[in-house]
Amino acid sequence: MMHPHSMSGQTVGILGLGVSGMAAARALAGVGAHLWLHDDSITPDQLPAGAQRADWQAWPWDRMDAMVISPGIPHHLPAPHPAAARAAQAGIEIISEVEIALRARPAARLVVVTGTNGKSTTTALLGHCLSTAGIPVAVGGNIGDAACNLQDPGRDGVIVLEMSSYQLETTPALRADIAVLLNITPDHLDRHGGMTGYVAAKARALAAVGADGLAVIGAGDTHVRALADGLRQRSADHADAPGLAVITPDQAPSAVHNCAALAGSHNAENAAAVAICLRHLGCSEDAIDAGISSFAGLPHRLQPVTGTATVTFVNDSKATNGVAAARALTAFEKIFWIAGGAAKEDGLGPAAAVTDAVQKAYLIGAAAEDFAAALDGRCPVTLCGDLETATETAFADASAATAGGHGNATILLSPAAASFDQFPNFAARGALFASIAHRLVAAAPATISGGAHA
Repeated sequence: MMHPHSMSGQTVGILGLGVSGMAAARALAGVGAHLWLHDDSITPDQLPAGAQRADWQAWPWDRMDAMVISPGIPHHLPAPHPAAARAAQAGIEIISEVEIALRARPAARLVVVTGTNGKSTTTALLGHCLSTAGIPVAVGGNIGDAACNLQDPGRDGVIVLEMSSYQLETTPALRADIAVLLNITPDHLDRHGGMTGYVAAKARALAAVGADGLAVIGAGDTHVRALADGLRQRSADHADAPGLAVITPDQAPSAVHNCAALAGSHNAENAAAVAICLRHLGCSEDAIDAGISSFAGLPHRLQPVTGTATVTFVNDSKATNGVAAARALTAFEKIFWIAGGAAKEDGLGPAAAVTDAVQKAYLIGAAAEDFAAALDGRCPVTLCGDLETATETAFADASAATAGGHGNATILLSPAAASFDQFPNFAARGALFASIAHRLVAAAPATISGGAHA
C-alpha cells in the first residue's frame, strides 16, 4: 500500500466510500491522519482504525486540510456535490485517491494512460508486457485496483495507471515519466462543461511529463492532433519539453496479428502505443513481441466468449459510445450486431457509417428506436427490447446464414450506449450476454462443436 507520510496528522474528509475512497482511507489511516468519511448510500463493513463515519455537514470544516473525492462524484460541474461546494467555499483542497498514492512518493517510474477509448486495453497490455519481460510492475488506477492499494515496485520497476478525466482534474501532484493520450471524442461533457473542458482535462496527462519523459499521442482525431502540434511548438520554444511520439496503427509490431484479443485497427494503435512505451523503458523487440503475442485481453472488450464451428460470440459491452462501437464493427466480417441501451449525446455517432459487414442489427434498450432510425437504409434492423431476445434471435439468424458451409459469422455485442437503462453497469450486461451465449452453444446440435474460445 502507498502511505503518504507527508499527510501524517492532517484532518481529511473522504467523500465516497467505494473502492477508491476506502483505499484512500486505509492509506491515510496508516500515517495517522484524522479521517471523516461520508457516502450518500454506501455503508462499509469495516472502517480503518480511527476513522469516523459522519454526515459531511458534521465534519470539522474549520480544521480540515483536504477532501478526497471519488471519481464518480461531481466536484464542479454540472453541479458540485454539496460537500464539494462547501470545501471549495472554505478553500479546502479537493483531491483524488490517485493524488494520495502519488504523495507517497513511489520510487518506480510512472506511466499514465488516458483517452476516451482504448485506455483499459492499453494499460493492461502494457502491464502484461512489462511483467512478461521480467520488469517489476504494478497496474491500477481507473482499472483493476486503486492506486493506493498498489505496492511500489521500486526504482527498477514501473507503475502503470489508467486515469480518467475526472481523476486527472483532481491530481495536482501528477508527474509522469510517460503519458499516453490515445484519443479524445465526446464523452462526459456535462462533467467538464463541454468539449473544451474535456480536452483540457485529458491534456493534464501531457502536462505532467517532464523534460526527460515521453508524451505518446494518437493521431486519429483533431483534438489529439492539436495537442501534438502544441507539444511540437513547445519543443521549439523551450528546452524542457518532453519527447513526443505520435501513434499510428501501422507502427504496431507484427506480433499483434498473433493475438486474437487485439483484433482491429484500433487495437493495432493500442499495441503501437505500448511498443513505443516499452522501447522507452528499455525493453527489447523480442520481449515486446513475446508480451503482445501472449496477451489474453480484457473482459467486455472484444472478448471472444464462446462459439460453434461457424458462429463466434464476441462481448464488447465496454463499447458504451459510437466511436468504440465503430472500431469493433471494422474488426470482423459477417457481423450480427447487438446494440442499444442508454445512448450518449451523439447517439450511434460514427458507428452508423461503418455497417458494411453488418448482416443485421438487433436493437435493445431505451435507444432502440433512435438507433433504428439512424440505421435506416444502412442495414436490416429488428427491435428486440432485451438482451436475451436479441442474442437468441441473432444466434438463430447467424446459424442459418452459415449453414452448409457458407462461411463464419460473429455475433457482436457492441452496444454504442451505456447500460444503465437495463443493467447496473457494462460488466453485468457483458456477463449476461456471455451466459446466454454459453447456454445457446450448449443446446446447439451435436454436429456443431464449441469454438476455440469456449
